[in-house]
Amino acid sequence: MIDALDVLAFAPHPDDAEIGCGGSLARAVKAGLRVGIADLTAAEKSTRGDPRRRQEEAVAAAGILGLTERFGLGLPDTRVGSEIGHRDLVIEAIRRTRPRVVWAPYGHDRHPDHAATAKLVADAVFLAGVAKVATGPPHRPSRLYHYMIHHPFPPTFISDISAVWEQKAAAIEAFESQFGPDPDEPAGAVRRPGFLRHVEARAIHYGAMIGVTHGEPFHCEGPVAMPPFADPAPTGYSSY
Repeated sequence: MIDALDVLAFAPHPDDAEIGCGGSLARAVKAGLRVGIADLTAAEKSTRGDPRRRQEEAVAAAGILGLTERFGLGLPDTRVGSEIGHRDLVIEAIRRTRPRVVWAPYGHDRHPDHAATAKLVADAVFLAGVAKVATGPPHRPSRLYHYMIHHPFPPTFISDISAVWEQKAAAIEAFESQFGPDPDEPAGAVRRPGFLRHVEARAIHYGAMIGVTHGEPFHCEGPVAMPPFADPAPTGYSSY
């Protein structure tokens, strides 16, 4: 039996976790936790780059974040969740790594794969605890948290990533094939100049809500435990 992960983040494509929760991943690693990313697809339908180069970039980003493990599930890009077997692969990934907590994209997003991943992972987190579903010994993570990629949402809590912002930025910039302008292509959302500046603007926005320089928003169903009221956080708001 391998040592279980503390946190497993599911990403529809390599770079999504870095954008949405890269700072919190780095923060968890610095806290001594065992942290991993499961990339559902190889992003083989991306306009720029190719799966080989994207994999090299993902390995580089994992090194920057200090991940314990990063692996791919081989689901088809642009068709995540289109077959029942996709759910079983996610279940088996959860059972193999046995994480205490799972992170996934928020359920509303302009990219169909992002929204599909949220549903797929939510179903798998529950069904991973049902012994007669899929293969491997059952394991159900204690919590499922959703991170933001594109679509904004009112956060349940905000993670203070001020101390690891530069690390998150470096992990995003490791995906050189994806970010930055290309004169031969139309300027899409991630290809316009200054994309990282837009990511930081969002981090500054959510950080300001809890009185810190940079933050990452998360959403979850159900209550979240609050630290003692004497917590010396700068604004009195709780932050993950």
